[in-house]
Amino acid sequence: MATFVLAGAALAATGWLLCCMLRLDSPAEFLLGWWVVACAELVAAAEILSLAHAISPLGYALVEAAALVLALAAWLRLGRPLPPRALVRGRPLDGLLTLLALVVTLAVGYELFLIVATPPNNWDSMHYHLARVAAWRAQRSLAYVPTHNAIENAYPQNAELLVLWTVVLVGRDVVAALPQLLSCLATATAVYAIARRLGYNARLSAFAGLLFPTLTIVALESVTTQNDLVEASFISAAVALALGRSRSTAVLAGAAVGLAAGTKLTFLYALPVLVVIGLLALPRRRLAAVAAASVVAVVLVGAYAYVQNIVETGRPEGRSSEVTGLVPAITLAGTVSTVARTTYRLIDASAFHVPTRVLEPISDTGKSVFRALGIPANPASSTAPGAIPFDFGVSSSASEDSSAFGPLGVLLLLPLSLGFLVAWIARRTDRLHGSLALALPLYLVALALGTRWNFYVDRFLITPAALTLPLAPAVLGSRILRIAVLGVAVATVALALAYDVAKPSGLSGVAAVWDRDRVAAETIQRADLRNVLEAVERRVPQGARLGVDLAPGDWEYPLWGARLGRRLVWLPEQSPGGLRWVVLGTRISRRPAGTWCATRFRDSHWTLLRRC
Repeated sequence: MATFVLAGAALAATGWLLCCMLRLDSPAEFLLGWWVVACAELVAAAEILSLAHAISPLGYALVEAAALVLALAAWLRLGRPLPPRALVRGRPLDGLLTLLALVVTLAVGYELFLIVATPPNNWDSMHYHLARVAAWRAQRSLAYVPTHNAIENAYPQNAELLVLWTVVLVGRDVVAALPQLLSCLATATAVYAIARRLGYNARLSAFAGLLFPTLTIVALESVTTQNDLVEASFISAAVALALGRSRSTAVLAGAAVGLAAGTKLTFLYALPVLVVIGLLALPRRRLAAVAAASVVAVVLVGAYAYVQNIVETGRPEGRSSEVTGLVPAITLAGTVSTVARTTYRLIDASAFHVPTRVLEPISDTGKSVFRALGIPANPASSTAPGAIPFDFGVSSSASEDSSAFGPLGVLLLLPLSLGFLVAWIARRTDRLHGSLALALPLYLVALALGTRWNFYVDRFLITPAALTLPLAPAVLGSRILRIAVLGVAVATVALALAYDVAKPSGLSGVAAVWDRDRVAAETIQRADLRNVLEAVERRVPQGARLGVDLAPGDWEYPLWGARLGRRLVWLPEQSPGGLRWVVLGTRISRRPAGTWCATRFRDSHWTLLRRC
């Protein structure tokens, strides 16, 4: 941890010095620039070190030391410029804003505790986010790794490169989810900055920004190593910085776009939104500058995975069933259905424990509307094969995969988007407000055209939600409404964190996640794997080479061990020579040559082999 703290201090100091030299106009721009610069440095460092197979604590130390020395020299030469003045200039804070800030501070503190005190345990992290991080750390490069899971190689990787830095320096995953939590705070800052550009006062803008961390899916994802918040932070920062006035903010906006392009394929759904905001809200010369900076940034910090995919597979998106299998057969009915289903699931009561009798009329109304409009509920052309079918149920479980935004999604975000669209069409608001109001519907249509509907797509809407929230100060001027929104926001974040399925607090009648050992915590949502992983932990030494032959969907990451000390040997692609231990995944029956003693686990259909 000492190495991590020192490296973090060097990274922060470098970003601070560079942003001082850019002479940014406002504290919010400074904070967003700081975030973008730090992330760009980490992404670039990993890519450069990868080329020399030098991803290691020493490699990162050398890169960060060099960056800090160069930044310090330039800062001194430019006359030691200082950052802009503080956000609050001695004026008393509004009581409601203070209360919301206190609640968010407490929530972030609790989330930080969960990150440090409990292991990652959500499905995607175990399946590929952390699995690819562990593999890169082991081979000291970002090159393709042997794996049963093609998306470990194919998917864009910038979010995982931020995680990789923490894992390499600490030697384990104790702060692996920190990038997502910081991304949440960066996005809240971007909401504030955009609201200020819309002309709203600082207090109402801050109130809107602080609403972002209280949204259900945002709070839940803040303690995971997923990448939706990282993507949202870059897109929202790009918009906030593009709306600035200086050349420096244009360059930083382009850098944020480049980082977003290299983070997640859902960037493609945000691209139309960025184009529309640019065309409607930016002067032509400003738009050209941001576009040029974006192209350069995509090349420098956004294209690595795509280029590597082209080299390895001939396709920029790589080859994986998750990519090809989710491409819809585009039809009007299918597209309308996906937009309608995704919008309907914004009616979200996650963790609120609303009685069924209250939710049933909502479901019945939804069925009636779909039927009256002729919208098919589960068309094969736009529904993921084998997906949980859409059934008009209102989400009540606090899940980082399937929750949406809580009550504020349908009570605030949707009305803001629709209301400002109507006002813009009626010429009662300006183009900047109109372009932000378009963020949610444009993203919904792009999502429907780009992927088949499945139970988990609403978490992709974090990005357009962040671009819609800056419109909130328009209605938050009413103190009564502000009190009501505050009450809903406080209840939403408190209940989401208290009843998080993956990170239970103990209030739901099960043991708190921090009272469980590592394997028990990791398998909260995969109880069938608990016996397997406990057996591996008891029997297979931490420094051993462990053969693995897994089925698609099997979890790989826990097999590396708590301190990532094991080395996985992928069978049958890699040689099994010298192996004493082998794990066979779900219903895998083939074995390496030789005599093996087998322990079979009925719940999971996995097998642990030991050389007899």
